[in-house]
Amino acid sequence: MTDEPQHTESASEAATENEVDSEVRFSDFGRAGPAAIVAAFMPALGGFILLGSIPVIAPKLRDMGTAGLLLYVAVFAITSGLAILPTFAQAALGGYAFGLVLGLPGALVGFLGGSLIGYFFARRITGDDAIKGVQRHPKWNIVVRSFFPDREGDGEHRGFWRTLGIITLIRFPPNSPFAITNLVLASVRVDLIPFAIGTVLGMLPRTAIVAYLGTLVEGEISKDALASARPGWYLPVGIGVSVAVLLILARLGDMAIKKAAARGEIHAPIPDQESRAIQDQ
Repeated sequence: MTDEPQHTESASEAATENEVDSEVRFSDFGRAGPAAIVAAFMPALGGFILLGSIPVIAPKLRDMGTAGLLLYVAVFAITSGLAILPTFAQAALGGYAFGLVLGLPGALVGFLGGSLIGYFFARRITGDDAIKGVQRHPKWNIVVRSFFPDREGDGEHRGFWRTLGIITLIRFPPNSPFAITNLVLASVRVDLIPFAIGTVLGMLPRTAIVAYLGTLVEGEISKDALASARPGWYLPVGIGVSVAVLLILARLGDMAIKKAAARGEIHAPIPDQESRAIQDQ
């Protein structure tokens, strides 16, 4: 007689917790929300300006020699780190102006510098707002802790290889947004070393492809010129890689939540039939 009310109460609490956990509000993440909007739209706007200016900029950088390459890397790092210009167009500029031998390493150094600038800038802007927002939602908190066990503020640094692997995986898809990813990873306090290494490893393949496409463009470079130089397999493979990464991350997140539920850290989701029975009572 006493077991049934206790079960009903426990299930009701689980239902309430699951409902609260699903109610994600923009305001939960404080300054991180507006910063994410800026990081999403600013590079796209800057990309139109950059692509139109490349025919003028590229020859001047090339004629400057080593100084031009250093200037390219510095501008790449600053503008990508501050979410001013897109990385795709800048990587293409490197291949177009310097060729693959110099353009690829130059773009990678620009990526690394941009990620570090973006990391510290995001930490400065958002503070602890994002991580506090994550902690308001138990399942989100479980997933973040599972994905990035090597995080600042978590005591001893542990799980370096798992953190590195997840960051590399997140950076790998060709359409992975550079500025937003910097913001998210920095806001949840990912440790700097796996952040930097994972950025370079994850972005190496797509950077090599884009820089190579830049070397194939003859005459003035533009969005249409890059599209015509792009091989037929690029788009379907890119979509396939993006979908595969999303599925892997979703699977890992689901496993982390189930393990946490089994340990009693969060309530396990209630099956639909049981939930309806609770509501009827």
